[in-house]
Amino acid sequence: MIRIIFPFLLLSCFGFSTCDVYSEIKELQNGQKEIKDMLKKVLSKLQSSNTIAPTSSQEADEGSSLSGTKEWSSSGGSVVSASKTTLRDSIRLQIEVSFSEHTDTFWVVDQRLIGANEKDFGTTTETFYNTTLFTLNAKKPVFFVMFMIPGKDEMVTNIRFDTEGEDGTIEFYNPITCQSSFSKISKSEYDFFYRCNPELDPRNGWYMDVGLFSSVQNEMVEYNHLEPKENRYANVTYERNSTTEATVVLSDETLEKVGDFLFLQSSLSIPIGIVIRTILHESVYDISKTKTTNNFKFLEPTQPSPFLEGDMISLNCNALGRHPPPIQVERIGAEISSSQIAYLFKNTTKLWSSSSITFLHASKEIEGNYSCVIQKDGEKVISPQSVEVKLKPRLRWDMTKILKSKQNQTRVCVVVEGAIGVTLNCSNKSWSGKDNPPARKERRTEISEWNERLEVTYTWRKMNIIQNEFNYSSDSPSLSCIAKDKHGDLDFEHTFWQ
Repeated sequence: MIRIIFPFLLLSCFGFSTCDVYSEIKELQNGQKEIKDMLKKVLSKLQSSNTIAPTSSQEADEGSSLSGTKEWSSSGGSVVSASKTTLRDSIRLQIEVSFSEHTDTFWVVDQRLIGANEKDFGTTTETFYNTTLFTLNAKKPVFFVMFMIPGKDEMVTNIRFDTEGEDGTIEFYNPITCQSSFSKISKSEYDFFYRCNPELDPRNGWYMDVGLFSSVQNEMVEYNHLEPKENRYANVTYERNSTTEATVVLSDETLEKVGDFLFLQSSLSIPIGIVIRTILHESVYDISKTKTTNNFKFLEPTQPSPFLEGDMISLNCNALGRHPPPIQVERIGAEISSSQIAYLFKNTTKLWSSSSITFLHASKEIEGNYSCVIQKDGEKVISPQSVEVKLKPRLRWDMTKILKSKQNQTRVCVVVEGAIGVTLNCSNKSWSGKDNPPARKERRTEISEWNERLEVTYTWRKMNIIQNEFNYSSDSPSLSCIAKDKHGDLDFEHTFWQ
C-alpha cells in the first residue's frame, strides 16, 4: 500500500492563539439541514472565484521581480466545517473540505501518517455534491492531529485540530482560500506573499513566518527559523496588510556557505480556536545558486517516542533536493515494505522524497537500528543517521501533575506506563535529610495484556520555608526519575510548574 506524504509540514511551529471571527456560525445546529444545503450551493457558485483568490490590479501583481508578473500558487482546498466528539476513551474528528482541484489528503496522528480512507486505521471519506467529509476515529490519548491538503507547486494547507479542547462544531460561511507567491529581487533578496479570500485583517492574530533549509556540512539538511531581526546571516522584515509580505535578505557569508543547497520556506498561520487550532499554509522554494539535477540530501530521521509492546510505531525518512529518488527504509541491509505487520507511506515530488513505515504491533522483534536509503546510479546512498527502535517505559506527561501544594507541603503524581511490573523511582534535593523522607503511594492499572499504568504519589515537606518569599526549588519542584520494566529503562526529569 503506497500513500503520499509531505514531510516538511512536520517541521513547522503552529499557532495557539484564538480568534472569534466565526463564533456566530457555531450557533447553527445540526438539525438545520436546509441552511447547510443552501450554504453548499452558494459555495459551489463561488468556488471558481475562491480558487482565484481576491482580484487585484496588474500594477499590484507586478513587483520588482526579475521574472516580471508574480505567479500565485493556490491551496488545494478549503475547510467548510469541522467537529470534535469524545466518547469515553475514543475521539472522533471530522472535517468537510471543498477542493479547488483533485488532490490526495492525509492525517497525521502523533507520529503516524494515515491515508484518508484507511478503515483499519480509523479513517473514512464520504463524498457529497461539492464537498468531501473526512472522518478520523482514534483511541485516546491523542496529542497531535493534523489534516493535510496538498496543493500545486509545493503549497500545502495543514489543519491542526484542538484535541485537548471541548467538543463542538464550527462551520465556515465563507471558507478561507489562500494563495502564495515568491519573487527574487536580487541575488540576495527575496519577497514572499500571501493573499486570501476573505481578505486578511491586520488586527487579527494571524502571522507569517519564514524558514531556511540548508546543508552546511554537505551531509544532512538543517532547518532554521529566520527571526525578524538583523544579524550576520539574514535580515527578515514583515508587512501586515490584507496581502502579507515577507522580505528576506541573505548575507554574502550565508550564500557562500550554503548557496549551492538552499531552500526557503514561507508559511501563513491563521488561528481559529474552535475545534481547529490553526489553518497553516506553507510553500517551499529552491533558491540554490547552482541547481544541480538530482542533487539531494537527507533530513535527520524522526526518532520515535518511547513506545510499549502492542503499540503502533512509525519511522519516517525524508530527503530534500531536486527530484530526489524514492527512499527505502532498511534494517540490516534488508528493505522494509508493506505487509501484515507493517504499513508503508511513500512519495516523491520535484522537491521531496519521503517514506514512512508504521509497524502495527510493536514487539521485541522489531527492535534495532533502521536506515534511510536511496538507490542512485546503482549504488546505495545511506542517511548519516539511523533510527533506533527500542521498547521501554514512557512518561505520561499529560497525567503527571501537582495534586496539592501548601506553604509547607507538596503532593505530586508521576504517571508512567510500561510492561507488567514496571517500577518508578524519583528524587529531589528537597527530600534530602533523614528528617524529610517523602511519603510514597502507588496505584497500578492494567491497560493491555502486556502493559500497565503506574501512578506514584509523592508527598514531602518543604524545607527552609521563609514567609512570603518564593522558593524556586520548593514551589516548582523538578524531579529526576527512572522508570524500569523488563524491556529497558527510561531516565527523565520533570518540573511541576505553578
